Amino acid sequence: MKIESPDIWHKSDVNGVRLNLESESDVRRAYRSLLENVQKKRPDARIEGVLVEKMWDVQHELLIGAVKDAVFGPVIVFGLGGSATEIWQDRAIALPPLNLALAKHLVEGTKISHLLHGYRHLPAVPMEFLQNILCRFAYFLMDFPDIREIDINPFAMNADGGIALDAAITLERDPGKQREPFSHLSILPYPTQWIKKVQLRNGTKVLLRPIRPEDEALEAKLVENTSKESLYFRFFGYLSGLTHQMLTRFTHIDYDREMAIVAEIERKGEKELIGVVRIVGDGWRETAEYAILVTDAWHGQGLGGILTDYILDIAKEQGYRMVYGSFLKINGDMRRLFQRKGFSIKTTEEDFDVAEKEL
Repeated sequence: MKIESPDIWHKSDVNGVRLNLESESDVRRAYRSLLENVQKKRPDARIEGVLVEKMWDVQHELLIGAVKDAVFGPVIVFGLGGSATEIWQDRAIALPPLNLALAKHLVEGTKISHLLHGYRHLPAVPMEFLQNILCRFAYFLMDFPDIREIDINPFAMNADGGIALDAAITLERDPGKQREPFSHLSILPYPTQWIKKVQLRNGTKVLLRPIRPEDEALEAKLVENTSKESLYFRFFGYLSGLTHQMLTRFTHIDYDREMAIVAEIERKGEKELIGVVRIVGDGWRETAEYAILVTDAWHGQGLGGILTDYILDIAKEQGYRMVYGSFLKINGDMRRLFQRKGFSIKTTEEDFDVAEKEL
C-alpha cells in the first residue's frame, strides 16, 4: 500500500509505503496508519488516496529515469534504485535512442550489473529482458517530448523478470511547442523510412537501409572483399584495412547530419554488405559531401547508380541544395557515373577533380 499524492515524489521519505499486508485487518490498519503518518509529515500535501499493489519478490531494486537537459534533451539514467539510490549514486547515463548494444553498455556501466549477472546465492536476472525495457523506455521518451522528468524507482527485478513498482512523471509547463518530430533529441532515431528493396541487373534482390552501429563487423568484411585498387580510389591512398576507430566512425553516425545507406544481401543464410554510399552535410543544410564504395564482385550490376540515385533523393528530402564529391582523375568509372547522374565536373590542379550537382 502506497500513498497517492501529486505533491510527494519519494514516498519513502514520508514513510508512505506499507509492505507484506496479508489480511483484511492488516490492510485496514495500514490504511489508517499511512494517512495519519503522511498528514503529520506533509500536512500541505494533497492526498488522493492510496495505491494497492500485489507484492513482488524483489531481489534487486533498480532506477530507470530521465531528465530533459537544456542542451542534450532527454538524458536516460539507469542504476541502483530503492530508498538508498541518492546515497550510493551508482548510475550510468545515455542518450536516446537506444538499441540492445547501447542498452547493454548502459547496464554494464553500473556496479549493480555485477549482481544482476548472478552472484553467490543470487540468480542472474534476464538481461535481454532488461535491455529491451531500456530500449522501449528510450522510445517512450522519443515519442513524448513533453516529458520533463520521469522516475521509475524501484524497477524490481528477479530471475523471472521485472516490474515497475513506482513511477512519477513531470510534464513541461508549456507543452506542444515542438514543430518537427524528434527535434527534442540530440540524436535522431534510426530512420526506418529509408529502408527499401531493389533488384540488380542479374536479378539479385538487395536491401537498401541506413547503416547501424551493429554493422561494424559487416563493414569490415565489405572492405576485405574489396580490391586494393577500389579502396585506393575510395580513400585516395592504399589501405590495408579499417581500424576499430575508423569502423566506429563509419557505423555510429548522427542521422541528422550524415546518412549512410548500405546494400545488404543474404547468401547461404548470412548477411553481407556489398556496397555503401554516404553523404556528410554541413551545419547549415546547404551542401553535403558524397562518397561510395561497391565491392568488386558486384561491379557492372547497376548498384553504384542505384545507391547514388537513392542518396541524392535522401539529400533532397533533407533539404540540401547541393551534393559534391571528389574523385581521382584516373578513376574513369567514377567520372562516368557522375556524368550519367548529371553532375558537373570541375577540374583542379591536384590529382583529383570535383563533381557537383544542384538539387
